[in-house]
Formats: sequence, C-alpha cells, structure tokens
Amino acid sequence: MHWYEMKLDGRGHTSSALSQVCRPDRAADVPKYLEQVGKNGIIARGSGSSYADQAVNVDGAVMMTGRLDCIRSFDEKTGELICEPGVTLKTITELYGPRGFMLATATRSGQHTLGGAIAANIVGQNGHKRTSLAKSVNWIDVVLANGETVRAGNSENADLFKAVIGGQGLIGVIVLISITLLKRPEENVVVERRRLSDLNELMESLKTARKTADFCTVWIDTSARSDAVGRCILTTASFTKDPATEPLFSFPKIKLPLPYPVLYFTSLPLFKNLRYRLSFSLGKKVEPYEKFLYPSDHVHLLSQKGVYQLQASFSEAEGPQAIRRILTELSQTRVSACRAVLVMTKEDTLSYLGSAQRGYTLVLDFIRRKGLEDFLKHLITVAGEHNGRVSVQDDALLEPRNLVLMYKHLEEFVKARETYDPQKKFDSNFGRRLFSKEKKNEQ
Repeated sequence: MHWYEMKLDGRGHTSSALSQVCRPDRAADVPKYLEQVGKNGIIARGSGSSYADQAVNVDGAVMMTGRLDCIRSFDEKTGELICEPGVTLKTITELYGPRGFMLATATRSGQHTLGGAIAANIVGQNGHKRTSLAKSVNWIDVVLANGETVRAGNSENADLFKAVIGGQGLIGVIVLISITLLKRPEENVVVERRRLSDLNELMESLKTARKTADFCTVWIDTSARSDAVGRCILTTASFTKDPATEPLFSFPKIKLPLPYPVLYFTSLPLFKNLRYRLSFSLGKKVEPYEKFLYPSDHVHLLSQKGVYQLQASFSEAEGPQAIRRILTELSQTRVSACRAVLVMTKEDTLSYLGSAQRGYTLVLDFIRRKGLEDFLKHLITVAGEHNGRVSVQDDALLEPRNLVLMYKHLEEFVKARETYDPQKKFDSNFGRRLFSKEKKNEQ
C-alpha cells in the first residue's frame, strides 16, 4: 500500500492543495486504502476535469482511480457494458464506435472517466434528447466508508444511487459500473452552423431544434449589447445516411495549450465580433460521428490566473428571461466571458444534486481577475431569483445558503450521507465548503 504527497488542483486552476495520494491497482485494494484515511477524509479523483475544488482535499487524502480501467464484459445484443470507473469516455467510443455503438450522452470532452462523469452527472450536446449520462446507468457498485461494497440502482438501494450520482464522491467510491450503450443510427452526422442576431431569434430556433436535431449547442457573444443581446452561432447536428465530405486537406487533431494571453484575447469583444461575423462561411457539412464528438479535447488551459466556470440551469418558462438578464449584465458591466455555451435539457435529473431541469443550461467561463468573485456571486443570486440551479459540477463560489434554496432534494442527499458515511470519511474542499454548515444554515 503506497501513499505519496502530491499537489493537485482543478482544471480551472483556482483551487489547489497538497494531499496524500494513493493509486489502487484493483477494486479489491480500495477498502484497504480506506482503512488508512486520516481526519480530513479522502475523495476519489478520475481525470481531474472538474474546474474547482471538487476533487481537491487539503491536508487530506485523494484516491486516483485511473488504474481501475478494466472492461469486464459487453453484450452485443443489449448494449450493456460492465467496466471499472477509470475507463474514459473516449476509450469507450474508440472501442465500440466501430461496432456501431455510442454512449447515450454526447459530452464535449472524452477525457472524463466514466466514474467521474457519473459522480458529476454531466450533461451533453444532446441534453434535449437525454438529460444526463446517469440515465443510461443500470447499476453501480460502491465501496462505502466501512469497506463494504454495495450495489445500487433505480430499483435497488435507490437512495444510495441518487446520492452517488452527481454526489461529487462524497458518499463512496464507485468501483464497477453497468451502463447501456445505444445502437448508433448512422455513421455520419450532418452539422449545420447558423448565425442568429439576438436572443428572440435564438429561442425560436431552439424550439425547432429541440424537435428535429439530435445534437444542439450554442456559442454566445457575451459582449453584444442592447437589441443584439444573445446573438450567437447555433450548431445543430443530426444523423444522416449521406457520405462524409472529404476535405482537400485537414490538420491533425492535437491538444493545443491555451495560455493566459490567448484566453484573454478570446474574452475581448473584438474576437467575439470577428467570430460572429465570419460564421456565415461555416454552413453545412457531413462528417463522421466520432469526429464531431469531443470538441473540448483539443485545448488545454494554462492560465496561471485561473478560470472560473459558472453553469446554471433554468426551466423553459424562466430560461429566456434569466438568460437575457445575465447576458445584459455581462454586456453592461463589460465583464466578458472567454467562453459562453448554451445547451438544452430534456427533464429534471434523477439525482439529488443534479442541476438539470427541462429547459436550458448556460455555461460561462471567466478569467480570474480582481473583483470577479463578487460579481459571479451576484450572478448566482440572479440565477436563484429565476428558480435556476447552479451546477455543483464545476462550481467554485456557491455557498450553503444558495444550495438550500436551489436544491429541493438537498435534505435527501444529506440524509443519505449521514446514513452511509456518518463519520464523513469521504470529504474534500468542496464538501467542507458546502456541507460543513448545512444544518446551521437550515435552522
């Protein structure tokens, strides 16, 4: 049993800490490591894709699950895949895509481990068809604080299942997963990119896209002002029998570093205006489904200042008004995001800490700067005023009072945690920030 000290941080580089790190080689090793955990607890960590402190544990322990990446079985008839949590989404696509299968949720990154994606309850580019990855999970095996391995699903230990999904590792360690892969309708998708002039046009276009498109994402120009608020580039894609268009030449897909100067440039109104103006040339094209997937995997954040992500979900009724208000405040205060993406979601998530609801999810990335934290806390308050839910998946600034107001199943999560981990063996900076005072906050 080996432990070593390591400095870890989130993808956004806004939170870091020295921790005692272990790397179990087998699922059977997990309970043995749990016996050695000290007072600050332990948290499981997959690929470290969360932006903030979700998998950071100062003066505590961190369990790296990357070596738990064995695939146990796959059923060609039913699409059931049984595997360990360290398998990445990209690996699943590479192994079973050529055989005609696909993950039910098309995430923007394939670097997520399957266990991490379930613990974060991520939503993809087809959120209006399938709300989250958890919808395709049949059951999970979870190692609890006492070392016992328990199987949980919708019909078996449902409270544990709903708490672990989206629970950011605060209930137990996922060691085995049964998930259903879907039969892919076609090999290719036809991708269309359209420039829309304002939020009203966007909302009308999304009504159609919800019914007709298999995938839908929106890039928003957060610097647009007045009547142009909400101007954007709408990207839709649908499976097609048409052959893929072969380009005359293509650049190899490599992971490009995005240092601070590049991130800063992407947040400037000049860049956003150029991107919007030049989007008319994109049009339609047919490409292989695998090429369409995982657009976020080709960049790597290198900003020493750090990047905050704010992700908020709104209902169909509240969404347009809430999104307009947030975008208007961004343009008026000239606090421009280096990335702004909007996706649609089909329904309320099944997990206790899931943020998705039928409507819209707005994702905003900001370069860390003086005074930004206070402004983002204000936007969190704005989201709450519109009955929105700020996702805990990448959050760095949510406070316990916001959590109580936004999450109607919070009490069930707290109860499940007290039932399955009363000593708080599973903990993290994130857990202490949001849950160490939840009782006091509710009184």
